[in-house]
Amino acid sequence: MNIGIQTWGSEGDVRPFIALANGLVKAGNSVTLVISTDKPRNFKELANKYGFDVKLLIPSDGNDQIESEVWHKIIWANNPVKQAEMILKYGFDPVVDDMYTASKELCRNNDLVIGHFFVYPLQIAAELAGIPMVTLNIVYNCQPSKYICPPGFPDLGKWSYKIGWSLVAYMLNKIFLPRINSLRAKEGLNLHKNVMLQTWASDRLNLIAVSSNICQLPSDWPSNNYVCGFLNTPTDSAIEEIPESLNEFIERGSAPIYATFGSMMTPFSNKHITDTLTIWMSAIKKLNCRGILQVPTSDFNNFTNDPDFIIITRSPYLSVFPKCKAVIHHGGAGTTQSALMSGIPSIIVAHMVDQYFWGSELERLGVAAKTIKRASLTKDNLADSISMLLTSDKYKKNAEELGQKLKTENGVENAVNKIKEIFNSVL
Repeated sequence: MNIGIQTWGSEGDVRPFIALANGLVKAGNSVTLVISTDKPRNFKELANKYGFDVKLLIPSDGNDQIESEVWHKIIWANNPVKQAEMILKYGFDPVVDDMYTASKELCRNNDLVIGHFFVYPLQIAAELAGIPMVTLNIVYNCQPSKYICPPGFPDLGKWSYKIGWSLVAYMLNKIFLPRINSLRAKEGLNLHKNVMLQTWASDRLNLIAVSSNICQLPSDWPSNNYVCGFLNTPTDSAIEEIPESLNEFIERGSAPIYATFGSMMTPFSNKHITDTLTIWMSAIKKLNCRGILQVPTSDFNNFTNDPDFIIITRSPYLSVFPKCKAVIHHGGAGTTQSALMSGIPSIIVAHMVDQYFWGSELERLGVAAKTIKRASLTKDNLADSISMLLTSDKYKKNAEELGQKLKTENGVENAVNKIKEIFNSVL
């Protein structure tokens, strides 16, 4: 079978699609993956390794200063709805035409397409071409349920969920439907009325790429939803070798605390990175701990000569995290997954949108301290959260137990088998 896959976003958003592409190739399919991102990393190298074709849609370079200012406004908006609107305006809208062109090409050349739930151009292209489509959600707060607290709302009990989901639907429809329906109308298709139920979820198969130990399938979800588990690349390639200098730092003292804000740090000015490093170091030092500090550029390698800290630009999370006491991170899907699989507790400093959701979920699971908003981050509240984790054994115990359960799962195999079950007989 020829299968086309399309995704959009940061490296954490892209990785599950690479893992699925790898699994589909192993199952005997020919796969093409289209990635819309401004951070190409080593995707082509991975594509060559795993045997699928990859095409990168890279937006034209803009002014770095403007990009930094935009991201600063997004993060300090302190309002998830406003943040989502700005993310679309500055991150998605500028590439949507190129994405739609790529979507139509994928549909011309493949028997089945799979898309990131955000990528509505692929859904429209598939509908026009008359070929089946699978959607893939890397979070599970995009499908309403009377058993799940709506994202962004305090959990007041099940009585409040219906009202909350109605409000969530209203806000999402207001932001997304004008964009979606504009293209649908242009192509002569019926307009959508509910983005969560019609656009973000294929009526044939909607994969929820989250562990069933975290997301248990609600009984009121339609049968098109399938919780397959986290999608990870094979263990032999996911566990990379730790750089020698980093390994030496880890081995010469007590287990450190890892700090990273991942892709949330990339667009920012050196002043923002300096301020963030200062907060991290001050909080970790206050608790007499050591720290591994990740920033996006080697310009800061000599930021400090304190032997209790090392500054790096990248590291293999699944190799390094298990050697740490805890990880301070932004709550991105990829970093959150790595922390959970490594069996260590988290301090989430949420910057935007679904990161707040992951923060609340890790709190519910008992593997994270109370989520901090990036706009409210200080050395003192960060130190308080670290102290909470380190002075109570429950966080470490819960994280270790959950990590062990996750190691027994194979989300890629589950997803591939489900795709075979539903589509092989009709293609």
